[in-house]
Amino acid sequence: MSTWVGALARSGIVSGAVENAGVAIATFVVGESRVEELRAWLSSQAPDVVVREKRAAIEVCIWMANADRKLDPEEAYFLRTIISESGLDDDTVDELVQAVHDMPSLDGIEDRLTNVVLRELMLALAWDLATSDGSVDRLEEAFHIGLAKRLGIDSARATELRDAVTQRVSLAP
Repeated sequence: MSTWVGALARSGIVSGAVENAGVAIATFVVGESRVEELRAWLSSQAPDVVVREKRAAIEVCIWMANADRKLDPEEAYFLRTIISESGLDDDTVDELVQAVHDMPSLDGIEDRLTNVVLRELMLALAWDLATSDGSVDRLEEAFHIGLAKRLGIDSARATELRDAVTQRVSLAP
């Protein structure tokens, strides 16, 4: 699932095989028309809006990786990869890399991560991060439920997203 974050971080512009694989996974989770909707929306936004959305999306990933209070080296590497491929300016990249271990504030995340499709994709990615070590800690589950509420995603849709991630992961080679 990490590959589609790179694709989305580049405003949905697909430029290679890895990004194509990522878009395929994102399409599986939310549907092709919704991925296209996100691409169109991102391409029509002012640069500062795109930066705000990217940063907020990465901050969600940072929080989910740290939700169980144990940041595994693989999770830290994953986060640094997302950050380095985000296309954000050097100062923002530096701040986000620092935030991997010194978590950013999620105050107002619902005002910074505004696109409904991106919200759903980030909630799906958060679940993928939670399950990446083979088990889901109660703190990870609680964070995921709280994040869904903050982002205005009802519990039925959050369950659908979790199920789609679980199904997609079980289909992976």
